[in-house]
Amino acid sequence: MSTPRVAKQERSEQTRTEILQSALDLFSTRGFAAVSLRDIAERVGVNHAMIRYHFGGKEELWRESAAFLFERLAKEIPPPAPAVEQSPVEALKRYIRGYVHYCARHPEHARLIVQESIEGSERLQWVADHYIRPNHARTLKLIEGSSMPAGLVGLDPVMLLYMVVAIAQMPYLVTAELQFVHGRDVLTEEAIDAHAEAVVKFIFRD
Repeated sequence: MSTPRVAKQERSEQTRTEILQSALDLFSTRGFAAVSLRDIAERVGVNHAMIRYHFGGKEELWRESAAFLFERLAKEIPPPAPAVEQSPVEALKRYIRGYVHYCARHPEHARLIVQESIEGSERLQWVADHYIRPNHARTLKLIEGSSMPAGLVGLDPVMLLYMVVAIAQMPYLVTAELQFVHGRDVLTEEAIDAHAEAVVKFIFRD
């Protein structure tokens, strides 16, 4: 049974997570400039002074929320370790499938990076230095160590990485368009599984 102190800590951690997730949702849909600490506080149902006390200003909260995002990515789909994998290609396929499911669960990830890329902000430079570049370095090592289909041999690995990211993310960036134009709900478990398999088949020509 939880003690009052433990229960308070759990509530505090839950509130912190809700603040970070709400910040991500708003920053990724409206853009950094259009979001205030009051907007985030109102969504969570807390006093905006509490957000300022725990996180500092809006810039600091953005960084905390971006760190939360990438740490969650690492927990939900940890990168394969090529040295212990029997088949680098199968490891890469498994990672791609996991990444598609991650994109479906957390469309705010891609949206946040797109928002910042349009501006080319210092925030993007920070997250690139701390998270994106190290993540890409690990993935590129996996790509370069895999036996790719003949049609992909010789392609720039960096551009190939971005091609994979694009086809994995796109349905979850334009979910409303797919619904309006084609009547497709791409967020059902069946649709996500089908897209994950289609991405792997498209890349590896299985």
